[in-house]
Amino acid sequence: MKEYAVMLINGLILLFLSLIPYLIAEPEHKSPTAFIGVGVGLILILLSFPTKNENHIAAHIGVVLTLIAAVAFFIVGLKRNNTFVLIMAATSLVSVILFIMGFFKRKKERENAVKN
Repeated sequence: MKEYAVMLINGLILLFLSLIPYLIAEPEHKSPTAFIGVGVGLILILLSFPTKNENHIAAHIGVVLTLIAAVAFFIVGLKRNNTFVLIMAATSLVSVILFIMGFFKRKKERENAVKN
């Protein structure tokens, strides 16, 4: 799967898994920290478009942001025992793994192109 598609899908998942529980929560249980996932998701969605056009800087920013988000979501999700946050952490971790696999694949393709 292309990196921009992984980034876009992960951004949408983060956006919805942060926003939906916030919207259905009781007013006294609503926390502005729910918008952290929304913000990260929106940034990833915006970064997916330049990544589609082979902008390597945007791709690397997206990978680093996704890695930081995955670590933060795992810490918060385990600390608060929050299923939504743990799902966001898992999808972010899978995204990072897919990004790294894509980077290695492209590197190998470039090396093979140079040899031929």
